[in-house]
Amino acid sequence: MARAVPTASETEVDQLLASLQRLTGIGVWSYDVSREELWWSDEAKRIHGFDASATPTVSDVVEQYAEGDQDEVLAYLADAIEHGESFSVDVRYASERTTERSIRLACEPLVEDGRTVDLHGVVQDVTDTKRQEQRIEILRRTSQELRNASSKAEVAEILADAAKNVLGLVNTTVRLVDENRSMLQTIEATEECLERAGDRPNYSVSEDTPAARTYRTGEPVIHANHEHTEDDHSRGALQSGLYVPIGSHGVLSAGDVVVSAFEEHDLEAASLLGQLGAEAITRIGWVKRSRAI
Repeated sequence: MARAVPTASETEVDQLLASLQRLTGIGVWSYDVSREELWWSDEAKRIHGFDASATPTVSDVVEQYAEGDQDEVLAYLADAIEHGESFSVDVRYASERTTERSIRLACEPLVEDGRTVDLHGVVQDVTDTKRQEQRIEILRRTSQELRNASSKAEVAEILADAAKNVLGLVNTTVRLVDENRSMLQTIEATEECLERAGDRPNYSVSEDTPAARTYRTGEPVIHANHEHTEDDHSRGALQSGLYVPIGSHGVLSAGDVVVSAFEEHDLEAASLLGQLGAEAITRIGWVKRSRAI
């Protein structure tokens, strides 16, 4: 006699799917075209910063994306509904942080009798993947620019630009040590950094500031909360920061307006940038000494 095959209950299936989504970091969503109703799984909501109890609309979701990406997402959705076109697009997530996150939004329309009745899709935080791509971009683009740099000031400008536009570290300051190796002088700061933190001071190499300690030790560091940073310097609206050495030549720092904004991969990417800057400054010094001989 054949034994009945046990079947999982709907609740068990839902729990399994929820576990899979948490493990993979992929959220699921669907949109009923006729009812104009959007459904998001808990993981999809988490990725977008919504509470599990929230019932976001399409507008609520799109507003989470960077302003420059919102129209693109709406156009993709309209094309999916009107023409049954599937899509996959990476968009920038506009959270309270000023460091950039990336979300991949994919959609597969369900078409019946030539009419789109449902949209089925997934969302995934691809920030880590994007940052890995950014590191490759740093090596490719910034290395070339730094090879052509002829002064320390030019190196500082390139580093600040790459930190902002390649790594998404918009509040960046580059300080280089003076000839006496006693002072870290602010050479370059992004416009956003100056707006949020004010003019950035020079630091004595010997004083007890995160930048000076990073210079002395050569160790990159994250400060999760500047309330616990024990010095008298104001950082304005910036509440957290990271600091990486530029070899023996200086320090690159970046801040954010929320606490605990930075993770190890941010530190690794910024450290790579600092290493490239150190190599460029060392090369410039060697060239100048060679010409003086």
